[in-house]
Amino acid sequence: MTKDFDFTVALVAHFERIFEQHMQGLPILNPRLGVEAVGVRDLEEQQVCVLITPWFMNLIVRSEAAHWDDAGEGELVSVDLPHQSLEFTVCRDPEIGSYLSAVLFRTMTDFPDQDTAREIALESIRRLFAEPDQAKQKLINRRALFTGLGAN
Repeated sequence: MTKDFDFTVALVAHFERIFEQHMQGLPILNPRLGVEAVGVRDLEEQQVCVLITPWFMNLIVRSEAAHWDDAGEGELVSVDLPHQSLEFTVCRDPEIGSYLSAVLFRTMTDFPDQDTAREIALESIRRLFAEPDQAKQKLINRRALFTGLGAN
């Protein structure tokens, strides 16, 4: 990949093509949603964002350094985020290269609109990068982080 390569633009274009060419008419789609990458953050040599599609929402990590080059496609690797580590699945694509993906929502059918999906995606990124609450140094699991369950 070149320095001019914008991964989030390529990621969105790639999943828009998948949506247009392979997903039309499937019952798992939410017709109120589109493909969008939001909450892009830099984390050391990596770029983190949330990918919203009409059929899933995933946390995506991309690195030019490709720290996971030795891992095979589909393998799980751990990524250190500011206040915790999460497991991601290694994905390799000839069009956009290698990246990591962690499921936030396996289905999007209950989302009422793109704005709501975007707000939830941005809140997920905000929580991942937020300083821990000094009053409560309680660690929460991934499900609690992304669903709000167990968070006070």
